[in-house]
Amino acid sequence: MHAAAVTPYRAKLLELDPDLGRHLDESRAEAATRRLVVEVETLRRGPWSPPQTAAGAEPFGLLVLEGLVVREATVGEHPCAELVGPGDVIRLGGEHEADELLPRNLDWTVLAPTVVVPLDAELLTAAAPWPEVVSSLIDRAGRRADRLIVLQAITYLTRADDRLLALLWYLAERWGRVVVEGVVLTLKLPHRTLAGMVGARRPSVTTALGQLMARGDVE
Repeated sequence: MHAAAVTPYRAKLLELDPDLGRHLDESRAEAATRRLVVEVETLRRGPWSPPQTAAGAEPFGLLVLEGLVVREATVGEHPCAELVGPGDVIRLGGEHEADELLPRNLDWTVLAPTVVVPLDAELLTAAAPWPEVVSSLIDRAGRRADRLIVLQAITYLTRADDRLLALLWYLAERWGRVVVEGVVLTLKLPHRTLAGMVGARRPSVTTALGQLMARGDVE
């Protein structure tokens, strides 16, 4: 099932995401901004299925500009969740790879209106004079992989309340806002998603959240 999408429009990539051109000097950045024009799509809230593409087909990925998407991978009865947000690169491809031996389900849900840019061969060709832009996209994919390693490490903490508190600080690094009283985290996530991110059952997360609130670690 696909989340309903708003009519796509075209815009300049480096105006949408200036950080991609951070390694370019002023004149090269101006030239890249003029040349790199992309299609922008907006996904509405709800279940979503990324486009399935064959090897070498276009597009091969999506760059997230705004919004929030959760990806859940389920092996047996135990889902594992990951949040995908601004700056992340989503790889497109078949849900079932040819060498897949372990049965698993992958589900995507758009939690907030999400703006994405398709990444295709046409964009890579246009960006050839500015390899720094392509390097920045590769760096985005690497950063997402690094965050997944940290998320995995959190699941190895013994106590569910410790895992949940570590997860909240992990999320605050990216989505939090520092105020006098501490860090405000405005993400609206169901307990099921939190449970999938810390490797626990939903009732355990609800109990752990109550413990953190009772200790004053979370309001």
